[in-house]
Amino acid sequence: MLPVPSPTVPPVSTLPSLSPGQAEEVRTLGRRAADADGVAALSEQTLLSLAAPEGAVEHVLAYAAGHLGAYAQCQPAGGGGGGSDGADGGSPGDGEGPSVELVVDPALRRQGLGSAVWAAVEARDPRARVWAHGDLPSARGFAAALGLEPVRELHKMARPLTEADATGEAAGAATALPAGFSARTFVPGQDEEAWLETNAAAFARHPEQGRLTLADLRERMDQPWFDPAGFIVVEADEAPGRVAAFHWTKVDPEQRSTSDPAATAGEVYVVGVHPAYQGRGLARPLTALGLAHLAGLGLPEVVLYVDGDNTGALRTYSSLGFRDIMVDVMYSRAVHARV
Repeated sequence: MLPVPSPTVPPVSTLPSLSPGQAEEVRTLGRRAADADGVAALSEQTLLSLAAPEGAVEHVLAYAAGHLGAYAQCQPAGGGGGGSDGADGGSPGDGEGPSVELVVDPALRRQGLGSAVWAAVEARDPRARVWAHGDLPSARGFAAALGLEPVRELHKMARPLTEADATGEAAGAATALPAGFSARTFVPGQDEEAWLETNAAAFARHPEQGRLTLADLRERMDQPWFDPAGFIVVEADEAPGRVAAFHWTKVDPEQRSTSDPAATAGEVYVVGVHPAYQGRGLARPLTALGLAHLAGLGLPEVVLYVDGDNTGALRTYSSLGFRDIMVDVMYSRAVHARV
């Protein structure tokens, strides 16, 4: 959640890296904001980057009342902040300024902390773009007061999982692949390079996903939620060993262990089809294969994130029964085409 501006200007620090203690302060701040707003203020990529090496991202901090009151993380152009789908070629880049996530302690809002942090961000690069997760009224007010315009949307969509999904027999979501293609699960130690090649091609015009490196992939594979059984790859008979397409699903074990497992949603983490195989009818059954895996775990619901201008993916997911439940909006002072 973004705050309402205030004329007060507290001291702000910009750092090239964080100590472990500072990183934990940011995590605590993010949890406090999420509890108050009902939506996560910091994305997975931002949380991972709290431990990034010096200079990989910039951290902007403002302290008040003896603890961290506001925080922003600036990812370089093409850096994190959102997620999307590359089943139909990915979405275009959204400018060259840094991608920013900003959070303010709920108990310290309307005291100028957020405005001061944002001013420090813009002073370093006026092209900076900031995410407002959940498109809350307070975020829209903050953006309007500072003259920021919406430049990108990220849709969070969801739909129930059913027994028919688990068996691959859901209406409009059959798991049978076209002739000449076969599916299997990702093999750690074997498929990394092939997957990276296809991911880069599928998301060549996407500002975050397409630039993942081997280190980025391994970082995600080291997370407690990683499960190769939920990472589906498709090969073409004509090119064995090459990843023609993939569907990576995600289930957060911490969420399952701290709440009712029956109320936990699975996630379509990312779906991609290599451009050489787009238009071959892979996206729908590939998505259905991931839904079958998640439904087989007994999860009641599945969610996903897709860019607002990825009309092909939005059309595919809508036809599979997904509906919008939340929209994240990116704001910037620079002039961009609206999404």
